[in-house]
Amino acid sequence: MVTAGDNNQERILEEALKRFVDAHLQGEQPDSEEFVKQFPECEDLLRQRIRDLLKINTLFDTLVQADESDFDGTETGHDLVGQKIGRFEIAEMIGRGGMGVVYLARDTKLDRIVAMKSMPAELQANSTAQMRFIREAKLLASLSHPNIAVIHEIIEPDEGIGYLVLEYIPGETLAERIVKGPLNLQDALTVALQIAKAVAAAHEHDIIHRDLKPGNIKITPDGTVKVLDFGLAKIVEGERVAQQSTVTEPGRVIGTPTYMSPEQARGQTTDKRSDIWSFGCILYEMLTGKVPFEGETTSDTLANVLQAEPDWDMLPQNTPADIQSLLRRCLKKDPSHRLQDIGDASIEINDTLSLLATAAGASAPMKLKRMAIMIAAAFGIILSVVAMWFISKQQVHASSKEIRLVVLPFENIGSPQDDYFADGITDEIMTRLVGIHRLSVISRQSAMQYENREKNTRQIAKELGVDYILGGTVQCAQTADTNRPVRIRSQLIRATDDTHIWAQTYDNDMNQIFQVQSDVAEQVAQALDITLLEPERRVLASAPTQNPEAYDYYLRGNEYYHRSRVRNDFIIAIQMYEKAVELDPTFVLAYARLSGVHTDMYWEYFDRSEERLAMAKKAIDKAFLLNPNIAEVRLALGQFYYHGQLDYERALEQFALARTAQPNNGELLGWIGYVQRRQGKFREALNNIKKAFELNPLSNVLAFDVAQTFMLLRKYHEAEHYYDCAISLRPDFPEPYSWKAWLYLRWEGDVRKARAVAMEALQKTKAAESPYLVNLLVTLDVYDGNYQGALDRLSLHAEETGEQEDSVYNTLRYARIYGYMKEKELAQKYYDKARNLLESKVQERPQDAPLRSSLGIVYAGLGRKEDAIREGKMGIELLPITKDAWGGLNRLTAMARIYVMVGEHEEAMNQLKHLLEIPSEMSVTLFDLDPTWAPLRNHSRFKNLIESDK
Repeated sequence: MVTAGDNNQERILEEALKRFVDAHLQGEQPDSEEFVKQFPECEDLLRQRIRDLLKINTLFDTLVQADESDFDGTETGHDLVGQKIGRFEIAEMIGRGGMGVVYLARDTKLDRIVAMKSMPAELQANSTAQMRFIREAKLLASLSHPNIAVIHEIIEPDEGIGYLVLEYIPGETLAERIVKGPLNLQDALTVALQIAKAVAAAHEHDIIHRDLKPGNIKITPDGTVKVLDFGLAKIVEGERVAQQSTVTEPGRVIGTPTYMSPEQARGQTTDKRSDIWSFGCILYEMLTGKVPFEGETTSDTLANVLQAEPDWDMLPQNTPADIQSLLRRCLKKDPSHRLQDIGDASIEINDTLSLLATAAGASAPMKLKRMAIMIAAAFGIILSVVAMWFISKQQVHASSKEIRLVVLPFENIGSPQDDYFADGITDEIMTRLVGIHRLSVISRQSAMQYENREKNTRQIAKELGVDYILGGTVQCAQTADTNRPVRIRSQLIRATDDTHIWAQTYDNDMNQIFQVQSDVAEQVAQALDITLLEPERRVLASAPTQNPEAYDYYLRGNEYYHRSRVRNDFIIAIQMYEKAVELDPTFVLAYARLSGVHTDMYWEYFDRSEERLAMAKKAIDKAFLLNPNIAEVRLALGQFYYHGQLDYERALEQFALARTAQPNNGELLGWIGYVQRRQGKFREALNNIKKAFELNPLSNVLAFDVAQTFMLLRKYHEAEHYYDCAISLRPDFPEPYSWKAWLYLRWEGDVRKARAVAMEALQKTKAAESPYLVNLLVTLDVYDGNYQGALDRLSLHAEETGEQEDSVYNTLRYARIYGYMKEKELAQKYYDKARNLLESKVQERPQDAPLRSSLGIVYAGLGRKEDAIREGKMGIELLPITKDAWGGLNRLTAMARIYVMVGEHEEAMNQLKHLLEIPSEMSVTLFDLDPTWAPLRNHSRFKNLIESDK
């Protein structure tokens, strides 16, 4: 029997609740009892959860502060118009509906205009509700803050009717302001600061808004921001509310769901962090003019809130890094990872506004603005014409397309031992150019493939899709002096007509090498008619070190770091970087690279020790302490969080900060895509990995990664194209062949076609010992029912490679194949052998999820049902899809296998159904091919599962 704590039951429960809420949001009213009967697995729990959802406090969803939008579309005239309630003279009725009636009134004692709202009719017959109404209203009335629209007074029920006396706020709502277009940075932050202060003041009184949105925010004529409806939708602790949407156009949501936090969307208990999410949505919308989460229907919007990421590229380029970071922290899906205190947002925004004010005081644009005002007084018409021309020119300039450029390896025409130096100069110039807006610079990996210059300019430009090519030569004098003379000649070529549009020769020494690199980048920008921004100029002018010898070691370290993914090259790179920082303890870039290599040593399984991670952390901490604002530092820190700690959110935060300085860094885009793929954000990941491939079009690895991501999304035709691309870029690499063959199995169930790809791989790669191809060919034999052929192939592979047959995964293959052959004794023999190997490995590495899953399969093969299920679940617990959306998929598949083997067929089908519903490698075509699933094939539910997914 499934228990309440079972993961699968919780998933069914969550899906059922989502369907129930979606139905309500779309205007349907499903019968609760009929609905819960559709889910017998969790009927009682579901009934209780739906009861919780239906405890909607209509009073606190409908009590709203009066504003000018209440005046529209209402009729004047009412029995109370012209009458007096206490000291308030009723002037006219300005709104009516289920929420009660709203009147415009004059306070005769204080001589001010107010709004009066009658207590909703549903409260008048409910004494408990009336008491709560009064208690909540008194609490809200106690708030005193310049940015909160307050309750002036409560007129308690007299003859069953009570009233709220509300502040009347003139001006336009923030929603009306945003309709006109995005706010500029200064205005957006000024408004956001006032909103944050209002929310912080309420949170200090334990009042949660729960419906924060632009329509509930007024901007008065003097620029003061007033937050309306504060706390009136608040619920007591423990209640849950199903939010209603506001729909003004058929099928288009513009109300609450757009700003609703994920926990609200799920009907879960909310706290102050829900307001922080809504605040982040509002700040994003002010800066971009677009809401971060939007859909054609309410359900689409809520799905995006739960799953999608905002388009961070829409933020204006001048958005400061700290504001971008603040936005990302406000919009974390998980409340525990979200900004915890809105007061921190106030501090961050206030500091940014202070910096902007300081910069603006000395900026040329402000001086021009003041001058324009003076000129306008005397030359109004002329100035208008000039201004229009200037604005139009700026708009044309801003909309100019990005320029694609490749920096070809600078040729070393000196001693061969200086090849590393020429490559280093190329890299440093490329790095400087990557930080210039409007420039899309082809990544190093693709550029370095033209080191021998066997192709002409036009061929290179066509293959890389670039507009311009930068190249040159480097010659170092052969002296013992570390400050030796260096000659660098560079030239910029327009690809369309092979025209040299700029060239320069620099004769300097090592002490001036950074100035040369900066000059080259500045001259390229000038030749391409790109006006450098001030932050870009500062970066170009910076020198990473004043020690020529330290810089030389740094370049040597780069040579080994880029050479390969071999352990010995990493070790030498570490030695070079350590020497660099020894000579210059302030060398930030060397510390960043040193951290990166240590992290790679850990990630590549060369050294999976805590000591290795500690070395990576020590180096990046030193770099961060010296200068946290360098893109390379943020990139290395992001790598550490990703590969060292699997902390995806913090990794993405660092990569985002790095992108503010290097928005078109292909390597950085790739890192972002890989992290998003681990998070299960496959579509966002695909976009970024594709962009990275566009900037590194000769990378077979990126082509392969694009193909893999398309395959997980079941976009098989697109995946096929990119697998072919990866194969064409490196025909001798076996892995893409193997995965292309698997693609045909998942897409079409075509074993013949898959085998043809495998044979092509054997012919072109000459890698018969490749584990990818061996595993594929064994699998194809199994799918063809040729079990003896599969066993023979495994044995042959062991003989050719010297690999012992008792290696754990080969042993498991033997066991499973003998199981398919009904050779029970032989299967038991190999399962037992695998058990000995795996139990020993698990003892050494108890946190290794794949080992746990494999041990679960072994126990299942040995008939140890409870042990098998326990280990399978442990594998999922150690590596759930929430932690690693790709690696976690294998754990789910292993669990499905275990359930089939131990006879828990319903549980197996639950796992398979889930795998078919999410991006994964699972496909119904495999159900017919893989004998693992044979015990399920006569099951009606299994047949329905296959049919429903076709």
